[in-house]
Amino acid sequence: MSDSAADEGLCQAVLGFVTEGTYPDENVVAGNLAPAALARELELISKAREQVELHADIERSRLTAREIVAQHEHTEPLQAKVEDARAKVALVETEIAFNEAVTGTLEEVQRLCQQLETGRAALKDGNITTAIEYLESTHVAVGKDAFFTNTNVMSILSGEVSLLRSEITEALRKRWAEQLKIDRAQGEFLVSSVGEDTIEATLVSLARLEILTSANERFQKDFFLAIVNPILLPRPDGTSHGVVVSDTSIRIEPQASKATALETLDRLSHVLGYLREHLPTLVSAALSESFIPKLASKTISEWLSHAIPTDLDGLYDFEILLDRVLEFTQKIESWGWTGQEELVSWVNQAPRLWLTRRRVDSLDSVRKALAASQGTTKTVERIEKEKVSQADEALLDNAVNDDWDAGWDDDKDDAKSDKVTASPEDEEDVSAWGLDDDDTEEVHEEPKADPPADTEDDDADDAWGWGDDEVEGQTVESQPASSQAPPAAKPTENKSSQGSTSPKEVILREVFTITDIPESVLNIVRQQIADSNDIQQPAHAKSRVASSGAGLLALPTLILAMFKATSSTFYSLKLSSGQMYLYNDSLYLSDEIRKLVDEHGLSRLQSDVEALEKFGKTAYSKEMQTQRTIVTDLLDGAQGFGQCSEQPFQSDCENSVSVTVDRIRDVYKEWHPVLSHSALLQSVGSLLSTVINKVIIDIEDLGDISEDQSKQLVSFCNQISKLEDLFMPENGESGALPATAVYVPSWLRFQYMVNILESSLADIKYLWLEGELGLEFSVEEVVDLIEALFAESDHRRRAISEIRRAPRG
Repeated sequence: MSDSAADEGLCQAVLGFVTEGTYPDENVVAGNLAPAALARELELISKAREQVELHADIERSRLTAREIVAQHEHTEPLQAKVEDARAKVALVETEIAFNEAVTGTLEEVQRLCQQLETGRAALKDGNITTAIEYLESTHVAVGKDAFFTNTNVMSILSGEVSLLRSEITEALRKRWAEQLKIDRAQGEFLVSSVGEDTIEATLVSLARLEILTSANERFQKDFFLAIVNPILLPRPDGTSHGVVVSDTSIRIEPQASKATALETLDRLSHVLGYLREHLPTLVSAALSESFIPKLASKTISEWLSHAIPTDLDGLYDFEILLDRVLEFTQKIESWGWTGQEELVSWVNQAPRLWLTRRRVDSLDSVRKALAASQGTTKTVERIEKEKVSQADEALLDNAVNDDWDAGWDDDKDDAKSDKVTASPEDEEDVSAWGLDDDDTEEVHEEPKADPPADTEDDDADDAWGWGDDEVEGQTVESQPASSQAPPAAKPTENKSSQGSTSPKEVILREVFTITDIPESVLNIVRQQIADSNDIQQPAHAKSRVASSGAGLLALPTLILAMFKATSSTFYSLKLSSGQMYLYNDSLYLSDEIRKLVDEHGLSRLQSDVEALEKFGKTAYSKEMQTQRTIVTDLLDGAQGFGQCSEQPFQSDCENSVSVTVDRIRDVYKEWHPVLSHSALLQSVGSLLSTVINKVIIDIEDLGDISEDQSKQLVSFCNQISKLEDLFMPENGESGALPATAVYVPSWLRFQYMVNILESSLADIKYLWLEGELGLEFSVEEVVDLIEALFAESDHRRRAISEIRRAPRG
């Protein structure tokens, strides 16, 4: 071992002995400690001493810490006592502050309550202004004090404030009513002051309480009801109350009296003048908001509108009224008020308003004319003049021609021929009067049978352009066919230097019956035309409504439209044969209007005249359709005449034919005093044509006709044939023959049917080969009837073969 290692060992052994008290080994004790190792030993001992001192400091720290912890544990109960004492002190301080606040609040509540009581005392003494001041200060104080928020005290104080406010408001309204006193029962109004209080002070108080607007509105409403309404609202007898305006009051006269619009304006002017003079500006200025506009509107509706004249005689007074209305509005404007604009507008619109009043009056006159009609009738004559050649005149003396009025419109043509040849459309174009053009060819020819009724109706509809009109789902039917006999024309010779070749003037006349309604409507139309001309004269040149004169010429269109709109119901309810009277009246009215059109050059009415004619013809068509339906339903009771010779079917057929014949006779009697003779025969002929066409069809549909059935059918047909006595000429000449074939298109066909039913096979063949049966029946129709009437045999086959080979007619 080296010396250094040995020295280190000795040093450590010594250090151990010193620090730990351990005894070193013998070899270490026996060893030599070199002087040089002492320094090392001292270093080690110094380090060991430092460590020992350090451990001592740590131990002392631990001991101190233990002492501190022990002391802390000992002081915790004391700290808790301190905290508890501090909390109690804070609570006491809070309670003291709360009590002080409650005391202050209660003192404030007491002060506010005393203030409210003081306000009530002031109100009781009549000092409303002081009461309002206390109310306002209390209200402000309650709102500012935060202690009152969300508390019962706040609710109580607010209730007390509201109660005082209500009391003050009631007292103010009472004073307001006493200062502006309105007595509705007596119809009186006066302005006065109550004691020392003025209206201005009351207004200030009302404004402070923010009830001035509602008080003004209530005053205006009460004043309007008590004073203005009695002036403006006329009674049913046309009277209203006058007004007495003095320096102190306005008083409505208790007794109503007759008044004019001018007098009413004067009364209103006096009333408004009193209000302007006696009411404070704050109150009178508020009249412009609703009072004046309402007054203006009421004045127009109740007086001025009714003062618009309906005739020219009243225009002078109307101009005076317009000037007075303008003066009235200017006076209102000079007072600094507004709301009169509606009156100014009414004056500016006078021409339009006058024309509107004329329109309303004219339409109402039509309604009144219908309602006031007593159903009185009169006979009128329709006259047409035509020029014909001498040859045509000779023919007219011996022939009949019914549609003499179909060419009336031809008078408007400048280049009119002396002879008018009817086109196919003219032959179908049915006239309301049942009259055709004066066609010389028709005069020469014998009347020919027209097509069956259905075809006739359709063609007539096409000719009139009525194909789109529907009557209860059926196509509107035109008037009876045009090829029917009229009354004989009365020729009047025009003396001319041209000798026998000069044309002759023929006057055609037709008499029919109208009610008193057309003349009433005509008078209304004539009045509009006359006034339109008169208003352009110098006497009315300065009138404000003169510019509306041309507008009067538009009123006839509306008058005729009103007549068409209301007449159907009236005629149906109040007149027997109402639709036929409507037919006559419409055509008479259209004829007279056409004369006015030509006289005054009113081309704008031409379409209205045509529409009126169409309206009348539609009324005729509706009535004819109704009657056709009735007779068809009655004849349906025969059930197609099947088994008509066996009971009970025979009785049904007899009853059906009998009531159908009676119905046609009743219609003839009903229409006889209404229609012209030719129109009557056409109408009845159309109904009879409907009946016999159905009879013919029913007979042709019978597959087998026995001898008994044939006899019974002949009996039925003969019963229907007796209706030809309705078609006797109007003049009633002895020996005259009925014109049934002219007015009943299928009459000859019906008579041939009777002949076939009662004839032998040879007779039928003779009628076909030698007679004119072929003009009415086709080959197949005759063959079917022969096969139904006669049993199968060689004779029948030969007859049918001959009929088929022979030319028709």
